[in-house]
Amino acid sequence: MAFVVVLMGCNARIPNNVTPDEDAVYSEWMKGYFSKSAPSNLYVGSRTFVFDPLSSSGCGNALHGKAGVPWSLIKQLNALGEAEFRLAVDSPGTSLYIPWNYRVVDDWRLAPEQPGSYRLITFSRVAFDHGHSKALFAFSDTCGGDCGHGGPIYAHKNKGAWVFENGAGCVWHY
Repeated sequence: MAFVVVLMGCNARIPNNVTPDEDAVYSEWMKGYFSKSAPSNLYVGSRTFVFDPLSSSGCGNALHGKAGVPWSLIKQLNALGEAEFRLAVDSPGTSLYIPWNYRVVDDWRLAPEQPGSYRLITFSRVAFDHGHSKALFAFSDTCGGDCGHGGPIYAHKNKGAWVFENGAGCVWHY
């Protein structure tokens, strides 16, 4: 029985709610992503989107082979299936810790109508290793209805700070 309990502990699962650790990863990624030019009129999606690295368009093999992403992180995101989760950034005591004002929106149609006048960032869930020193997630950046792109991000901690790498060249454009 003890052996079964130990084995169950080896298979990390993403919890049923977005955690403060995920908010911290999103926050640190955004600080780096917008480090060259601060966003004006920034929106953040209120729900995560589905990112399954093992789907036909998910780049799971490239993430593992080229970027060195552990299979355990890839499988955690795959195990979520089609589930979306509400971010807690608009709940008391929680937020994205970024130096810019932002507004949380449920849908891109709630952002301004004028093309090019805003940035809407949405995230997938974050899969962590057991030590929370490695992470995998995906982002989407809609630039005012004129453009957009996204892709997986592999992160690891170096001296306590998150370092972000684009996921093996797997990107999408719209």
